[in-house]
Amino acid sequence: MGLMEQASKNPRLNKYLVSAGLAQSRRSADKIISSGRVTLNGAVVSDLSSRVNSTDKVELDGQSGRLRADIYLAYNKPKGLVCSHSRNDGGRTIFDELPPAFSSLKIAGRLDKDSEGLMILSSDGAFINNVTHPSSNKSKAYLVDTKQDISDAMIEQFNKGVRLLDGVSKLKATKIGRNRAKIIISEGRNRQIRRSFETLGLTIIKLQRVRIGLYSNKSLGPKEFVFIKPEDVV
Repeated sequence: MGLMEQASKNPRLNKYLVSAGLAQSRRSADKIISSGRVTLNGAVVSDLSSRVNSTDKVELDGQSGRLRADIYLAYNKPKGLVCSHSRNDGGRTIFDELPPAFSSLKIAGRLDKDSEGLMILSSDGAFINNVTHPSSNKSKAYLVDTKQDISDAMIEQFNKGVRLLDGVSKLKATKIGRNRAKIIISEGRNRQIRRSFETLGLTIIKLQRVRIGLYSNKSLGPKEFVFIKPEDVV
C-alpha cells in the first residue's frame, strides 16, 4: 500500500473528529486534541499527527460520535448573495463565498437575495428533502423589521391568514417591537413573508432567518459556516 492510499484509509485524528460529528472544523479539532480530551483506544492522545484506522476506538470526553460520509453545514447568508449554483443574473452566489469543496452541496430552504440568515446545506439528498418537503412540517423562524409600525391588528391578521394570489398565507406572528415581529412558518412559498407583509402595507427593511427545524446559531457571523449533525436540525 502506498503512502497516499494509506493516508486516505487512515485519516488524521482531526479529520476523524469532524467526520464523527465531534468537532466543527479541523482547527477546532486540533484545539480539542491538544487539550487532552481525546482518547485513542483508551489512552489520551495529544499528537496532532496521529492517524486513525478502522479498528481504532476514538472518544471525546467519553463519547464516540458517529462517522458520516455526507457533509452537513449551517451557513449565515448575508444580504446581497444569491442562493444558486449559477449566476443567472450576474450576481455573486453563496458558493462564491464558501470553499470550492462545497460547491455542489444542496440547499435546504433558499433565501432571496435581499434576505439574510441561517441556511442549511448538505450532500445528503434525503436529508435535504426531509427538511424542505411540505409533508415534513419543519418550521422556520424569522425576524422581520419594517419601515412602518406594526399594529396589533396586523399581527392578528397574520395569524388568521393573509389572502395572496396563490392562496391564504398563515404566519405565526409575534410582535416584539414597534417595527419588529417574529414570524414562524412551516410552508415555504416563494417570497411568502414579503408578499404577506406587502399586502398589509408594510415595507420590509430587514428579513433574517434565525432557525430551521430544531437548529439555530446566534454566534454564527455573516458568511461563516459550521459543520453540524443532521439530528441538530430534524
